[in-house]
Amino acid sequence: MRPAATMCRMNITQLRNATVVVAYDDCRILIDPMLADQGAIPPFKWLTGQRRRNPIVPLPDGTAEHLASVTHALITHCRKGHVDHLDRAGTRWLRERGIPVLCMPDDADFLRKRGLKVQVLNAEGATPFRNGHITPIPCLHGEGWIGRLMVHGHGYYIEQAGEPSLYIAGDTVLTDDMRRCITERKPDVSIVPAGGAAMDFGAELIMDDEQVLALAALGSGAFIANHLEALDHCPVPRSVLRQQAREQGLAQRLLVPDDGQTLSFVR
Repeated sequence: MRPAATMCRMNITQLRNATVVVAYDDCRILIDPMLADQGAIPPFKWLTGQRRRNPIVPLPDGTAEHLASVTHALITHCRKGHVDHLDRAGTRWLRERGIPVLCMPDDADFLRKRGLKVQVLNAEGATPFRNGHITPIPCLHGEGWIGRLMVHGHGYYIEQAGEPSLYIAGDTVLTDDMRRCITERKPDVSIVPAGGAAMDFGAELIMDDEQVLALAALGSGAFIANHLEALDHCPVPRSVLRQQAREQGLAQRLLVPDDGQTLSFVR
């Protein structure tokens, strides 16, 4: 599935880090809204020579226009301080507009206590949504002792009649669940984390460039890399990932959008 020049059925706009807008004809889904101003969130790494507050970049020009048409939000995980997926600014924006927030059962009470309009998805299988379904895919948000401290959350496989299928991976390292999703469900488009996030100690919390390239090699659809150049603990640069994709013959399928860029797809 390559970007479509015309007659687009699904538009995907990369805003910043994990925050994405997925646009269908009559539905706009905001994924994991971190809407804080640059520097409003403390660092995730404290033992580096130069601490940087997060996000390390502002939201791109045009963000307000993309947000204005949002009809739903979809949260991969948000408890235990995961402000890079739902921060105070994002919570306030959703609450003030009464946007329906789709989430897993484990996150429902957390979101309700913040005054959000929650719609709980089925944890064990597909949930009907519009003219299709949303199916959760488990995440593994780090391995070893650091993984035991994390909320692992879920990604989502979204099917809509007549439109490209979409896999949103969430915060995860490469797992067998992901491999099965790619090889068995064969999503037309997959949005995957590529920043190689790590704290001061412990293993990586999400996929890095090598794992993203390995996953892309398994599938035939398009892959969109995000979680890049927005937080202090995500070291992978876009330029490196793009170069590696070219070297491995994946540049036409592994897409690395800039913040604010929209990619369009048809089935």
